Amino acid sequence: MRLFSNIVQNIREINHRYEKPQIEMTPFVKLCLLVLRLYLLGLVGLLIFKFITTWKG
Repeated sequence: MRLFSNIVQNIREINHRYEKPQIEMTPFVKLCLLVLRLYLLGLVGLLIFKFITTWKG
């Protein structure tokens, strides 16, 4: 049990240390990350669609 509490304590310490971002992002970087996230969601959607249509047919 002590090992588990030490692991939890270490995780809390790491989370507290990196709670605030270390770098500043420009609006352009934020926009690029948003576009990449949408692109990834689109690819996952296409993959699921292809899997369903292949599985049915």
